[in-house]
Amino acid sequence: MNRYDLASEAARVMHRPGEGPVRSLALLVVVPAAGPEAYAQRLRTLIGAAIDIVRSADFDQEDVPVDALPQWFIELSNEESVTGGNDDAGNEGKRRYLLTRDSRPWGSGDWIYCFEPGLRAWSWWDVTLGVDGRVNVWVDTKGEAHIACEELWWAVHVSGALMVEPIVLESAEVWRGQESLPAIS
Repeated sequence: MNRYDLASEAARVMHRPGEGPVRSLALLVVVPAAGPEAYAQRLRTLIGAAIDIVRSADFDQEDVPVDALPQWFIELSNEESVTGGNDDAGNEGKRRYLLTRDSRPWGSGDWIYCFEPGLRAWSWWDVTLGVDGRVNVWVDTKGEAHIACEELWWAVHVSGALMVEPIVLESAEVWRGQESLPAIS
């Protein structure tokens, strides 16, 4: 396994990485609508489900099945609706995304296609506890500061973000000094 294959990425979604990043990671600082642990669980579950789908999907087919994605995500990814049922945290994240990023929601089918191998410019690294209840979402961009990653923004928001700061590159040493939030149970 190498650090950029899907098996390694799937392992990092489940547990704090055992290996260290090369030099730097991209960091998104999130103010979650619920507690940091609940937010981290939702985001890990969503990204983990997407990676599992991608590992077995045939992207040459017209439709990649999205049934394995969390139901809350499928409901929030309804392009016809501003809300997604009774999911207060997810609805707030969706509202913030629509205000700050794009005026239209992502459909779950379009979203999963952005995970097609070779298309995504980032891979999951970790999620850690930040300052004042913030959550730090770490992704490996191979040292690139500016990447196409709107699908990541959608996931981070609808997982229950009140606010997300712009992506910055940060030294791997900063990540090493932080506590990972609980892995998927």
